[in-house]
Amino acid sequence: MISNSSRRKSRWYQSLTLRLLLLFWALLFVTASSGYFLAVWNRATPEPQPVAEPIKRTIAPLLQDPVTFLSLEPGRLIAGNYRVAARVSAAGQQKLMLDEYLGEQHRRTLLRFLNYEQTMQMPLADRLLIGPFELNGNKVLVTRPLQAAEWQDQAQAERELTQARTWAIVSGSFVIAILLGVWLIRPIRRLSSATREIAAGSAEPNLAKLPNRRDEIGDLARSLAQTARDLAVSRDAQRRLLSDVSHELRSPMARMQVALDLTDASEDDAHMQQLRRDTERLNLIIERILSLSKLENGLVNLNKEAVDTGQLVARLIDDIQYADAALGQRLEQQHAQWPELQSDEELLRMIIENIVRNALHYTDGTVELGYSLSDNQHRISIRDHGPGVDDDLLAKLFEPFYRGDPSRKHKAGVGLGLALSQRAAVVLGGTLSASNHPDGGLEVVLTLPQD
Repeated sequence: MISNSSRRKSRWYQSLTLRLLLLFWALLFVTASSGYFLAVWNRATPEPQPVAEPIKRTIAPLLQDPVTFLSLEPGRLIAGNYRVAARVSAAGQQKLMLDEYLGEQHRRTLLRFLNYEQTMQMPLADRLLIGPFELNGNKVLVTRPLQAAEWQDQAQAERELTQARTWAIVSGSFVIAILLGVWLIRPIRRLSSATREIAAGSAEPNLAKLPNRRDEIGDLARSLAQTARDLAVSRDAQRRLLSDVSHELRSPMARMQVALDLTDASEDDAHMQQLRRDTERLNLIIERILSLSKLENGLVNLNKEAVDTGQLVARLIDDIQYADAALGQRLEQQHAQWPELQSDEELLRMIIENIVRNALHYTDGTVELGYSLSDNQHRISIRDHGPGVDDDLLAKLFEPFYRGDPSRKHKAGVGLGLALSQRAAVVLGGTLSASNHPDGGLEVVLTLPQD
């Protein structure tokens, strides 16, 4: 049971609405700022590498003379395309000198390079930065334009880096989307499943931990659980009422039947004959209600045995023909490979007989009984050749006390035969359905699982 304290309304800070608003705001903020972050993050940051030997062999000999080394100033051409980018002097007034352009654009990179203990190289914009070269405590950095092969290597590295980071963003966002989807959809799916369980008659639907939540979903789960219990109590009370009333009526009805049988009344007495017919009809209604109550409350014990369905149908036709030859002549058992099933013979016969008698009572033509095997399911079909039933009324045929569509000729029935058959079919593990046959008439199909 859920305590009263757990049914109180969620506080504002526990509201799912508030959390969703915050979540959507965060998503919009991330979307708006993602362009900036991607642009910054996707900037390829080259890493320094040890200087290539050909470059070292070209520059190092030119920087061995102390006089030449001290005369180097930023921007000076050393040899070929190599120019001085920065210099640090061990003594003098201007200890640090940087190339004017490079100093403005890449000052931090130049200072970092000057502090390296070994000579390194790194692409810097459209140039290759090399250094530091050291002599007697003095250091210089050198640059030259990037060559075609170096341009291609740098572009390839940037593409690979961009692709890797893009995939990382896509994968990360996909995982986050899945987590958000699970967080939002999973409770709804659980509530939907619990609703189907309640519709199937469950008094304790599986709501997992949803009733413990403190938001709107928790309120809904607790209300759904309470609704399931209330419906179960109402159903049980209704079934008990039907069963109790039926039991209470059986005794006086039986005494009335005996009294009528003992009454010495002429067969020409219309009033007494009408009384007998009404009494028999009431007995039939009470018997059907009791049977329906037993099925719905699980009081029917199955007695499964090998049942030859072909013989069962043949005996049913013979019994009906014995009682009423005219009705029996209208029944036609189709020649099919009728199977032997492990089932309850009495319950199975009751289902088929109720459907057959319903077809005989509501139509005047032939009633066909057939069998087929489809999708590992046994299908026993009973088809009449009447006018059929409107499509919107087909589902009502299995409702208790529903007594036929006006388009079908009504002769008899109390509206419980098909309802009783449907409950019995469920007890046997099967289903019962009705549809209008393409060639005319109503077809009721009993589907049972294949052993």
